[in-house]
Amino acid sequence: MPTQQIITDLISHAPENKLDIILSFVKFVLQENDTTNDFLLSEPSLAKDWMRTEEEEAWKDL
Repeated sequence: MPTQQIITDLISHAPENKLDIILSFVKFVLQENDTTNDFLLSEPSLAKDWMRTEEEEAWKDL
């Protein structure tokens, strides 16, 4: 089976909560000379913390 088909099959069976991470990784690989790579990879992981009520409460006075 061609590599692209294997990747497509794997992604089509990935759980919804993993798709943001997969997308970030694909963007990272395709833009490997771009300086924003680190930001693209970390954004989905960090967003989980950023969007919490506790975070909003902690930063509301700044």
